[in-house]
Amino acid sequence: MKILLYGATGTIGDSVFKIVKENQEKLRVVAATCNTNYKKLEKLKIKYNIEKLGINNHKSAEKYKSLYCTSNKKLVIGNENFLKLITSDIDVIILAISGLSALNISYDIAKSGKIFGLANKECIISIGPRLISLAKKNKTKIIPLDSEHNSIYRLLESNKKKFKSITITASGGPFFNKKLSYLRNVTPNQAIKHPIWKMGKKISVDSATMVNKALEIIEAKYLFDLSSDQINAIIHPESIVHAAINFNDNSSISLLNKPDMRIPISYLFNLNNNSKEKENIFQQLNRKSLTFHKISHNKFPAIRLAYKVLEIGGLAPHIFNYNNEVLVNLFLQKKIRFLDIVKYNEITLMKFLESNKNIFQPNLKDINNTSIWINKNIFLGKI
Repeated sequence: MKILLYGATGTIGDSVFKIVKENQEKLRVVAATCNTNYKKLEKLKIKYNIEKLGINNHKSAEKYKSLYCTSNKKLVIGNENFLKLITSDIDVIILAISGLSALNISYDIAKSGKIFGLANKECIISIGPRLISLAKKNKTKIIPLDSEHNSIYRLLESNKKKFKSITITASGGPFFNKKLSYLRNVTPNQAIKHPIWKMGKKISVDSATMVNKALEIIEAKYLFDLSSDQINAIIHPESIVHAAINFNDNSSISLLNKPDMRIPISYLFNLNNNSKEKENIFQQLNRKSLTFHKISHNKFPAIRLAYKVLEIGGLAPHIFNYNNEVLVNLFLQKKIRFLDIVKYNEITLMKFLESNKNIFQPNLKDINNTSIWINKNIFLGKI
């Protein structure tokens, strides 16, 4: 199986290469990209005999060329040119580039007819209906790699019974047990320390604000063609149950596994490896309990805002999504406070809808124009 890995130097990439290392007779990464971490990309190229590379950042690409003297045919520069890496011999394409910079790439993958391992939620949220439609038209199979959506995907694949709703879980992030008053003075360093998952700064902040779960609620709607009242979210600090499907007879089914990205990635590759774990999940659970808690919309208003965004529809999911990217970056720069992230997001969303027409089936041009408006008009507490 030949793999194209967009975003090879992040934590998802690390998990992919761990699996590839253990299954070299079955799997091979033939093309891989990074944004700026060209030194790690070169190490991966040598270790795994990767044929073609892509570097998004132009300055990093020039440094790479000066250090490693690669031929231009083996190096693609800039996200806008990453389509060139999708060749006929590729079997699986993994999109592990975070954020909206991968919008154009997600379009190209959806058109490819390949197996599409999706580890970028922002693209589905901003252009979900178009992306899903493109994939269906081109017989591209989208398999989500988020633990929650991967669980739902697997449960639906193995159980065709008509269901009533789904439930996705949240770890609660680093501030689950903190009072609202504590959150007013949270620092970036505190917000990026996730208790369960090892992730990048942006997604760690999203987990702390619960925006990550809000985005997953929107993502679930598009991936599984659900109405908003079919999507539930609860806090589950142990992160063993990632999602459940709920049936009309009040029964539910779920998958239980440790929080480990290698599990959904192994499913993507259709591997049935013997786990090296000495104990199965039930033996491990003997030493801990599973707890579930209702999400406080007062402390985590992002969840309430997600359902409001779904009700509005059209450009609203993208606005919520893009606002968050801008505001999290400002928080990490210490220009706004932690609680301002969701508060200013909602205000900016309402400002946009007051002065612009909502577009219910936006294309890439509509998305880009909306992002430009947000950059000029995002609310930062100045009025």
